[in-house]
Amino acid sequence: MRLSVVIPALNEERHLGQLLSDLQRQSRRPDELIIVDAGSTDATVDIAEQSQAVVLHGEPPIARGRNLGGYSATGDLILFLDADTRLPDTFLEDFVSEVERRCLDIACPRYLPYDSTPTIRAIHAFWNMVLKGFERTLPSGAGHCIVLRGKLFRENCGFDPSLKFDDIELVRRLSKKRRFGYVGTSVYVSDRRYREEGILRTFLSHLLIALAFAMGKFEWANHVTYEYGDHVR
Repeated sequence: MRLSVVIPALNEERHLGQLLSDLQRQSRRPDELIIVDAGSTDATVDIAEQSQAVVLHGEPPIARGRNLGGYSATGDLILFLDADTRLPDTFLEDFVSEVERRCLDIACPRYLPYDSTPTIRAIHAFWNMVLKGFERTLPSGAGHCIVLRGKLFRENCGFDPSLKFDDIELVRRLSKKRRFGYVGTSVYVSDRRYREEGILRTFLSHLLIALAFAMGKFEWANHVTYEYGDHVR
């Protein structure tokens, strides 16, 4: 089973090197690593080129980077990761093993905040329960980490660049009449949005966005202030 990892990035010099180090330490290494830069003005490209990754040059929004990397990937499985995620040493081995054991076409792990506060950890635990609870009726997953069959991705429209939340829309759309599931392994995600914009404001924004998704109105979420890239942390 050939595994491709795709990482879109924009000004991620603070985080990309850590993720690449995590990938180097994996008990099961990716067979192909693709980093798609969207025009960074910091050292992101330098860090990417120092790794063994294929470095592609794209443009915002993040959906375009995901598509450029995904359609360039040759793996039987394609794993999309955000540049600010962190991985336990056995993550790829455990994640891929469960996806294969359960014969899933598309899957997401649990999302846990990295080095965070009890309040932010509790919020992530809440959302993990919500996602798991609605896994059959309203499958959703965050772009922090999504895996799907390479054939499935290549034979369908990819991430929608017109949507801010292209990741959740893709999971919802491609899960129809296919096997989707949450896997028991965890990936660590950044809490920088909570710290920059405030815990309550971020949580309420996510609630509003989730309501739009529940009704299938992904374009409504475009009106919510929710920017990507150029974070302080």
